[in-house]
Amino acid sequence: MAIDTPYNHTFLTQDGHLTGELSFRDGQMGFVGIAGITWTILPDGSCQASRFVNDNLAPPYQTGHLEQPDLAMLANTLSTQNFADLPAEIPSEPTLNPHQLTIFFSGKSSTLVLKPGQSIENALITEKNQQETPRSRFLTVAQVVNQLVWQYCGND
Repeated sequence: MAIDTPYNHTFLTQDGHLTGELSFRDGQMGFVGIAGITWTILPDGSCQASRFVNDNLAPPYQTGHLEQPDLAMLANTLSTQNFADLPAEIPSEPTLNPHQLTIFFSGKSSTLVLKPGQSIENALITEKNQQETPRSRFLTVAQVVNQLVWQYCGND
């Protein structure tokens, strides 16, 4: 059996579920602190979106479900970008009112700070020629997660 098949995969079980819960937090620092949306993807593909302000998480306002091929794509992205080896905080230049992204998976988290209002896609463009940096690896994972949660769990 080959490595990273559904039967021997760090992030995917034999039945095609994620091996843990994934959360993606997208927040903007401002007057009240940091506020934004947290998307949570459960191992079976169920997903939900909740707004947050600092450590206060509101009840989910939107739910959805990822398909099995999408879970496999997500697991493969986490694997190929070596998510488990990303630092807890990826160094960034200090900025006023930063845009902060955090990905949590099975007890592991990694955070990246972008410029205010900067999108993941825009940040990836600047990283285009630096495929192996922690920043570019994080952004690649964030882009896939972001696309999936917007498609299946809501974009508001």
